[in-house]
Amino acid sequence: MNLTQAQSEAVSRGEIVSIKVGELDCILIREDLFEKLQKIRDTEESYSAVIEALDDENPDQYLEYLNEK
Repeated sequence: MNLTQAQSEAVSRGEIVSIKVGELDCILIREDLFEKLQKIRDTEESYSAVIEALDDENPDQYLEYLNEK
């Protein structure tokens, strides 16, 4: 894949670049930024699962859970 100079510079600065792959609209992002986004997503999913599993009557359970870790 060949990027324009502007696209290459944008990716280097950590910006997301829109590209077309055949008929598909895609984005190009640096690997390190993608990995950070994955960690955030995984953390949010874990947080949601913990909150869902805890008793709604006792919201302090989450803090207790964190303090045990």
